[in-house]
Amino acid sequence: MRNLALVLLVLCSSLVAAQEPMFEALGQAPIVAGDRVRARERALDEALRQAVEQATATVLEPNDLVTRASDLKLRIYPKAKSYVSTYRVLDESENPPGTFQVHLSAAVATGKLARDLSTSTATGTSPVAGSRRARAVVCASVQGDGIDAPPAAERALREIVTARNVEPLPGPQPCDPQSAASVVRSGTAQAALVAEVQVTPGGEIRGTSFVGAGARATVKLVEPDGRVSASGDAERGGYAPSAGDAATAAARAAVVEAARTIEPILAQRWSTDSGPTGGVTVRVRGIARWAEYQALTRALSSLPGVAGVEPRRFVQGQIDFLVRTASAPSQLAGHLQRVPPAGLRIGVKSSSDSVDIELSGDASERG
Repeated sequence: MRNLALVLLVLCSSLVAAQEPMFEALGQAPIVAGDRVRARERALDEALRQAVEQATATVLEPNDLVTRASDLKLRIYPKAKSYVSTYRVLDESENPPGTFQVHLSAAVATGKLARDLSTSTATGTSPVAGSRRARAVVCASVQGDGIDAPPAAERALREIVTARNVEPLPGPQPCDPQSAASVVRSGTAQAALVAEVQVTPGGEIRGTSFVGAGARATVKLVEPDGRVSASGDAERGGYAPSAGDAATAAARAAVVEAARTIEPILAQRWSTDSGPTGGVTVRVRGIARWAEYQALTRALSSLPGVAGVEPRRFVQGQIDFLVRTASAPSQLAGHLQRVPPAGLRIGVKSSSDSVDIELSGDASERG
């Protein structure tokens, strides 16, 4: 009888999985210190997360995806595996060199996902109509290469304001300060955040299969009357297997850095009362040079959803930071593993409330 019950349970589970929608996703993770097994695990986790993100887009309306971005990053995406009934790996390889990628097809339990999303709304963890949450119009204009660079630049702006619990609202196209101010005046937003980006090709990177690109960005805080109350500039580079992806990476990095230069003014405009009240403790061991400290803080500041990085404690061999973000420690660690500080070798681990980073630096520099 017990065997029969087990067979029926397996058959029912298979039937349920067969009725659930399938989503294809591609996850990538860098191979650190030659550990391909760990890289494969991270790539698999990333692919499953992307599958759940796709499923979420079929459950929520587009506007809800934007307004509930912080809640999704904090409550839903970290437990993406729990929504996947079954998956099948379609392909896995080390491509490009130094990066492991997993291409899979996953069955996502959209019913369970929808229940959790509705519970989130009922408990008030996401914005609801009539709330007094601050709002900002965001838009970006990009000149130069990269078809995906404009949405990447605008997505960076959305993450910047969302990290301060400010609801991003779509801006005008084409995007410019005066048009954005007009949208602010006609709606419920208090200001606009506008990015202007110029992307230039960088050519092939010698000795690799990558190509580079450069980007210069200006991020402006625009008041309802069209006045620019803050403006920041930055230049950043990007590299990827294709020119388009390199341009996208450069545009995003430049926008994030340009916004960081006006962070004090953004903090004043949208104070910590409307931003993340807490954050994630990041403990770093092994920093030996000022340049390494700068590279690490710059990398942390540029991560998606990070509103600020504050050094809190210096003890022998260790520095503690408070990273202002609504993201979970595991998300923060995942982003840092995917985009490590330039020129540094790091090991990253996360717990329920913190991230630990072990810095080994560049062997050729440390001699």
